[in-house]
Amino acid sequence: MTVERFSQLFDHSIVRPNAVRADVIEAAETAARLGTASLTVQPHYLSLGLDILRGSGVLLGTVVGFPHGNETPAMKAFQAQAVIDAGAEEIDMVMNIPALKNGEEDLFMHDIEGVVASARGAKVKVILENVYLTEDEKVRACCWIARAGAAFVKTSTAYAEGGATLADVRLMAGAVQGTTCQVKAAGGVRSIEQVLAFLQAGARRFGSTRTAAFVEAYRGLSPAAQAAFAPYLSPASIQLSETNDITG
Repeated sequence: MTVERFSQLFDHSIVRPNAVRADVIEAAETAARLGTASLTVQPHYLSLGLDILRGSGVLLGTVVGFPHGNETPAMKAFQAQAVIDAGAEEIDMVMNIPALKNGEEDLFMHDIEGVVASARGAKVKVILENVYLTEDEKVRACCWIARAGAAFVKTSTAYAEGGATLADVRLMAGAVQGTTCQVKAAGGVRSIEQVLAFLQAGARRFGSTRTAAFVEAYRGLSPAAQAAFAPYLSPASIQLSETNDITG
């Protein structure tokens, strides 16, 4: 049971621009076999993902405003509506980075609120792309995103120069403390020891292409080593992750 709960920490991902059908099929079959929280695919592959995941219990996610986030709010809202209509059950979107840096709060909020509304109850995870931001900007982004109604704040796309760091996850978790918003780490997490460290820092979901290796590494841990993960794999922790409805 704990292995299944461990798998639920992960959004298995296949969003690279050159992915072909065979890559997506393999990723979807892996996600279904492991029982991950979701599989994230490019919008082009939503239909294929739906076919393979049907009956698996794994949610199908996709991306909006990816990977740069500079589309207008209307464009992102249209994209979100289109992918939900096509079967997406979760959305990872990139925030409007220039709007944050320019202090354009109304535009920034409208950008995310439009996607949240178009998602019609599906979780929206908002990517900050922290490598481009100052500490103050990261905190301000998290606070605004939580207020806008998204479910997670996410560290990065994994396509910029930097990925998740423990310092960023701690900062983000502190910024959304007191809300139902959670933190998703993506990019740069490569070992089971790092997974635990990121959980301890405040991450509650991981975007990963290495999910199978993480699950196998977890299986291979001693009972004592597995016990360190227990606070993050309890039914209450999983339920909180599954029922978020405000945050970013």
